[in-house]
Amino acid sequence: MVQLEQYAVLKSMLHAMEQDLGLTKLSSSEKAILSAMSSLQGALEASEYVSSRSLKSHPLCASLPNPTFFRGLASLLDKQYLVLPEGRSKGVYRLK
Repeated sequence: MVQLEQYAVLKSMLHAMEQDLGLTKLSSSEKAILSAMSSLQGALEASEYVSSRSLKSHPLCASLPNPTFFRGLASLLDKQYLVLPEGRSKGVYRLK
């Protein structure tokens, strides 16, 4: 029971953080993609982009079906959470 209580505390903290960051209206797949993107981008230089292949293979995104993953990417681009390099229409992304 202790582990379940700890899980509940962590889940509550995560929900509060999502509210603070304005992420509550995003789908679970969009949140997974944003989290994975943040993790991967943190290891890159400021001018580098994350490939969709790297993003899809991240543990937070690996179980997402391909259509859900790519719909989530497109939605995050539309909502301007992610950007593409100038002259590209897909394939590599960065947090805005």
